[in-house]
Amino acid sequence: MAKAKTRKEDSGKAPVSPPTAKHSYRACYKRFTPEALAIPDREVELCRADVRIAFANVKQGVEAVCADPERVRRALPELPLDDVLALPDLGRALVFASTRVTARPASSRHIEAKLKIVAELREPMLSLAETLARRGLLPKDVVAEIRAGSGKYDMASDGMALAHLYEEHADVLRGKHPFTEGEFAELQAASEWLLDNLTPDGARRPASRQRGEAEKMRDRLWTLMVRRHADLRKIGYYFHGDAFEDVTPKLQSRIASSAAQAVIEEIEEDDGEVEEEDADAEVEQLAPAPTP
Repeated sequence: MAKAKTRKEDSGKAPVSPPTAKHSYRACYKRFTPEALAIPDREVELCRADVRIAFANVKQGVEAVCADPERVRRALPELPLDDVLALPDLGRALVFASTRVTARPASSRHIEAKLKIVAELREPMLSLAETLARRGLLPKDVVAEIRAGSGKYDMASDGMALAHLYEEHADVLRGKHPFTEGEFAELQAASEWLLDNLTPDGARRPASRQRGEAEKMRDRLWTLMVRRHADLRKIGYYFHGDAFEDVTPKLQSRIASSAAQAVIEEIEEDDGEVEEEDADAEVEQLAPAPTP
């Protein structure tokens, strides 16, 4: 068999600036779910990988060889470049799916952060609701019921009830309160998260069925990543020849500590989207190991 050429003479190394913007983990998960579900069951590969290592490696590869998409299209017109460019977002979706597989009761840090959001909005909204109720603009019994009770779960219920109350009577209350749509949305989101992760007695544990479904979705997203990563490596070989391993590493190749830390920092910045994870514990997990 003839040896493959190590480099196309009419090509050069691609620029190093990143080609794509960062999107939220939850949005990426929703984006790739339909395509992942469309994979035939017999073609799905089991994911036994460290998905964060894989995420870091595809980010590194796309940034290294796809920073100039038009140049890649000209050189490799039949390659599905859009799929390759989406690899970082696919990595975010895979990380999000993986957190659902390993989900545990929400950490006290996350619970307290959400409770702080609810507490800061609940009292001023509830106090004004009581005033509006006395003036006949809101139902007194509903407002009184929201005021009654105590505890974290009850506070989350109050947040949901207040958001619904102001929305239900929006026409009557227009111009009579200082709260913004953004504040109502923030209150509702934090309250929903608390109700999803708490019971009246404490943190809620994920159901085994939910974990089973999450495993299936993780495997399907992993299958998508394996397929698209093969095309990324083709681009790496075209532009970098025998050095393509350095710029488009294998999915489970250990990466430099700076790259691993960058992944962890990104996930921590998007803490609200990957809430099941304790990102601090992942530093050791992502630390580079000696190559055998």
